[in-house]
Amino acid sequence: MDSSYFFSFRHKLILAFFGIGFVLSIALGVVAHRILEEKLFTQLRGNVGNLTRLGAELIDKDALASLVELQKTGVPPENIDMIERSGNFRIVSDQLNFIRDTEKELIRYIYLVAPAEDPKIAKYVVDADVVPLKDEGAPDEEVSHFNTDLDIADFPVMQDALRHPKNIVEPDFVYDKAFGVNSISGYAPVMDSDGKTMLALLGLDMVDTEVQAALAEVLQKSIVAAILSLLVSLLSAIVLGSYLTKGIIRLDNLVHSFAAKDFAVRADLATNDEVGRLGNSFNHMAETIEEYSARKQALLHAYGRFVPHDLLRLLEKQSILDVSLGDQTQREMSVLFSDIRNFTSISETMTPRENFNFINSYLSRVGPGIRSHKGIIDKYIGDAVMALFPEKAEDAIDAALEMQQVVRLYNEHRQSSRYPAIKIGVGVHTGKVMLGTIGEEQRMDGTVISDTVNLASRIEGLTKTYGCNIIVSDTVLNRIGRQDKYSLRFIDKVRVVGKNEPVTLYEIYDADEAAEIRLKRETLPDYSRAVDSYYGRDFKTAESLFARVVAANGNDVPARLFLEKARACLSNGVPAGWDGISRYDSKG
Repeated sequence: MDSSYFFSFRHKLILAFFGIGFVLSIALGVVAHRILEEKLFTQLRGNVGNLTRLGAELIDKDALASLVELQKTGVPPENIDMIERSGNFRIVSDQLNFIRDTEKELIRYIYLVAPAEDPKIAKYVVDADVVPLKDEGAPDEEVSHFNTDLDIADFPVMQDALRHPKNIVEPDFVYDKAFGVNSISGYAPVMDSDGKTMLALLGLDMVDTEVQAALAEVLQKSIVAAILSLLVSLLSAIVLGSYLTKGIIRLDNLVHSFAAKDFAVRADLATNDEVGRLGNSFNHMAETIEEYSARKQALLHAYGRFVPHDLLRLLEKQSILDVSLGDQTQREMSVLFSDIRNFTSISETMTPRENFNFINSYLSRVGPGIRSHKGIIDKYIGDAVMALFPEKAEDAIDAALEMQQVVRLYNEHRQSSRYPAIKIGVGVHTGKVMLGTIGEEQRMDGTVISDTVNLASRIEGLTKTYGCNIIVSDTVLNRIGRQDKYSLRFIDKVRVVGKNEPVTLYEIYDADEAAEIRLKRETLPDYSRAVDSYYGRDFKTAESLFARVVAANGNDVPARLFLEKARACLSNGVPAGWDGISRYDSKG
């Protein structure tokens, strides 16, 4: 800094105050303009959504259904003109034009499309412009004829509306080069008379003409207001400049921000006076402290990948630096275990590097689903995952269902690469756990220990025995609010190794293949009656009902196991002290 050059502090304050007034005027104008633009845009989106929804209700369902049915049966090109001159086509076309006439100056396009086999293609059913363009003698290539393909590869919102029928509006404007305006599109499904099946999708494009006109008017007024504000700022700067010490106040605010650990703040006081020199000293200090803080945060973040921050919070610790050997707390949690079926046989066909790549690829997919349902991944045990759910038991069930869905998608990727598909089993149990740190001073680990953890692991192991994707204990079901939100059924009463009390197991089958879900739901009445008969010692009725379930669904392992046990009781008699509890003496 050149100390021979000195500029009056008073004059600098006057110029600074005027400059601040100028910047604030511009900033406020920009912010006001953007707020208004956002509000008008939101209103326009609301209008588009309302028009599409009301328009979809206005369309003649019978006339539209007849046109859609023609598309399904196949339409020869020579019949297109006849269909477009038919009464049904004109009824729907007139209704579309009626909708457009409600906002004639703003609605650019309105049409109806139906989904095609290719998800990136839609079929025009009725375009409001077809009849007028034909009457005017427009060339065919300018007319969106009935059953014409519409490429929607670049229209993800329309694709989403076709796949999942719903009223939806694009989130942003799209610039229309043909007319030099911005437009926004909305879509609404036109359902059949029963309201269950989508006949077609109503599309509507509205331009922002009114929005731009309103913004232009506001811009003019904003410019006038900014000029007046600048004049006021200049007068205020001259009067108050000598009394204000903005630079010192700025430095004071920076110090307070820095004390609140906002280490990125810097003094932008590059001036040839005492305040400028103080600002430079502050910046030098801030850079040194920020570098140290960044290194510390990076280190803590790295530790967080080995000891989850959520685990620390459960121990009521702010960071890994606060953890001591023996820290512990007891609370009720849901514990989830998952494991890949037949992992040993799969891994034997791969090299060590391929094994690690496979496990990491799998874990990178299921991990986010656990965290998204408020789960904490306690540890990875090879291909197995142990996760904790400290809030609700539903979180663990929802995470298990998402894990199964993710594996289904993962298998599609694996099969496209000619890798064998995988299956996972998931077991969930809820109970008291002891959460804390174990080890010794030079090597500690955060974990949970309790009988609940062991039982959750045993339940996961039983998914192989019963051929189920997800098994939960009755303790889990007792903790959830609504059991009817899941597809579930009784599996067995078991006594596992290390447990004196029996545990009742249930299968959650919402994530099974669609055909398997259908069969389990269809056979559930017989299955439930058979279970009641079995535990009521009516083995003949149980045998008959379980046989009927197995005949309907040969893949139903629990029904097949019950059938074998019922037949054994019929053939060999009921053993002394029989209580219907299955005993498993091994940990596998």
